[in-house]
Amino acid sequence: MSNSKNSSNLADDPKQPQYAPPNRGSNPPKYKYNSLPVPWWFNPASVSQFHSLPLNSTDIILSSGVKMGTTWMNKILISLLHEFDDEGKLIPEVVDKRAVLPGRLGQTYPEGVYPTRQEHEEDSLGILSRLEQQGRKAHLALFGNFVLEDLVEQPEPRIFATHLSREYLPRELFDGEDGEGTGKLIVVIRNLKDAMCSLHNFRGLPQDGWFGNEHGPGTFARYLMLNGECPNAFGSAFEWLRDNNDAVMSIGNKRALVVYYESLIMDFNGQLQRINDFLELGTLTDAKAQAIAEACALKSMQNAEGGARYKYTTRKGGIGKWSQAPLTKEHWKEFDSVFDKVLGDVEIADPFRFFQYESVPGMPEALGECDLDTDPRRWEPYLLVMLRDGMIVPDPYFRVDGKDDRGDLMEFKYNKPQLSFDECNSDGSPRYHLFVSESCPLDSAVSAARTLLGLDSMISMDVADGKSGAGLVFLNGCSCVPWKGSEGPFWLYSVYQLSNSIATTLITAPVLWDTVEQKIVSNDAWEILKLMSHEDDQSDLISYNDALGVILKEGLCPREQMEAIENMYSDLSNSIFNVEDVGLECIAQVGKDGRVDDNFERILTKLQELNDLLGKRRFLLGNNLTGVDIFLAMFLFRFDACYTPLFGLSNHGAFVGSILTGDSYPNLKGYSRELYQELKSTLKIQGFR
Repeated sequence: MSNSKNSSNLADDPKQPQYAPPNRGSNPPKYKYNSLPVPWWFNPASVSQFHSLPLNSTDIILSSGVKMGTTWMNKILISLLHEFDDEGKLIPEVVDKRAVLPGRLGQTYPEGVYPTRQEHEEDSLGILSRLEQQGRKAHLALFGNFVLEDLVEQPEPRIFATHLSREYLPRELFDGEDGEGTGKLIVVIRNLKDAMCSLHNFRGLPQDGWFGNEHGPGTFARYLMLNGECPNAFGSAFEWLRDNNDAVMSIGNKRALVVYYESLIMDFNGQLQRINDFLELGTLTDAKAQAIAEACALKSMQNAEGGARYKYTTRKGGIGKWSQAPLTKEHWKEFDSVFDKVLGDVEIADPFRFFQYESVPGMPEALGECDLDTDPRRWEPYLLVMLRDGMIVPDPYFRVDGKDDRGDLMEFKYNKPQLSFDECNSDGSPRYHLFVSESCPLDSAVSAARTLLGLDSMISMDVADGKSGAGLVFLNGCSCVPWKGSEGPFWLYSVYQLSNSIATTLITAPVLWDTVEQKIVSNDAWEILKLMSHEDDQSDLISYNDALGVILKEGLCPREQMEAIENMYSDLSNSIFNVEDVGLECIAQVGKDGRVDDNFERILTKLQELNDLLGKRRFLLGNNLTGVDIFLAMFLFRFDACYTPLFGLSNHGAFVGSILTGDSYPNLKGYSRELYQELKSTLKIQGFR
């Protein structure tokens, strides 16, 4: 790509790259406001008045970065608040007045217009003459025939769309007359790699190209400049994002909402509902949501008639287009380094890590190709992740800075009193599907129960190959609808996102999935096992795979034993079944007050109690096998090989020896070996990690 040819030599040659005019489009501007680079249309008088603007509680400040979806979000808010009724029909009186209402036919930035009509007509600051004869025409196309007074007098709820960051936003948003702020803030942001590439192509290529020439340092170098040195309009996108994170954190989530451009593309309806709920607008009808989705679609906005200005500013965005830019891996490593430096501890930037991966890190080897000598520690390292508002973010529990607040995690509960596991889809596949990971003993217990209860043909199942930088991954894809037939790899987060697109949750297995409702039935291993076990009226459908003949006809959770089973499960959940959490707590370097040592001691003490109990009983509750026995067995199978070395249990003062390979727990050892005979056909020991 040529970077040095002047646009005037290219205007008549469609084969040559077209360049944006100087100081416009993708080129950095020559104007500044308090050392901040600003576009030619920037009006300092209006910015000052906007900063001092008295706000109403219903006011909405939309702050969006350059090339991050400002036009789109402005159209969404206008449609949601002012244009469509609950039946999905345009409101006639609003449509009739659209041309004289700011924002209805395109965004009108407070910083882009004069304060008053008189100042606009007189061009008192000479802004409209900066482009000579084109100034007024260009300004009209961008912002319409409006001034700040028109924005202030617009019908409530008022919408103010801006590229300004916290420093220049209305003061009352943060500190009102009563000491607390008023109004609401919506911040729209986008993966900075895609935003940079979009800027590079905005209304033509920049004069200095990607890598610089006699016209300047180039898009890449400019975009990474910090500390007030970035010459792009509104300065560094990294620092803009950091400043607006401070705005969101100071206001709190009751009055501030972050919307990701990527989430709007992936799940428009889910994000529309999220915005509707944030603005406390009541029920969003399906008809209204559909009408808004159609009106805000790219083709609708680009083909809009009736003087719509957004048809000129709407561009086809995308996710991951940055990977097509002519930049090397070294360039992107430099970009990532700046990201970590400026935004490493910025919460609202966390979801961008996922979108900035060229490929997901930490991909495991295929489980079927692993053996007992496979060492996962040789695989590429990665960050453990979760979903926050439906977006993949690093799990804060493992942050070294101690900021471990995961937020309010969603619970996935099923309302049907009973499942019918003989239900099928039209293609004959089972209605219910399990996602499990053999690295987790809870998953192994659920998988084993499925086989023991004879449900293999009634509940289909996929086994994860391991974890990655995007959570549990199934390298060969998924075998159930709606993902069946898609090429792998497949990640479990997709299941959670489809079930609830804005959930804040850990991405854990096992998951019992309803392919008809396309909802998670449960992601709680114990609840799933109980759901599978209560098949009293379907016993004619089930043939147990019970090698030892120790499962009662009533299954693994007989109702007459349920109180005792639940009590035993609760007791072990606070000790043995908690060993992984205790170990991870130790690894995460929390609990320095001695809690970790106390928990380890409780685990080792409970092992001795169980050893004594099993000297009197064949199984935990008598002579029949129950679900809680399967759970305990899966932990015992892993104890010597996994937990003892990984968490350093042998260094604890209460440690007396191994379970399976020693003589310290003879009854637990015999119990484990007997259960191995019952469960061995279900085990994938190479997955124990």
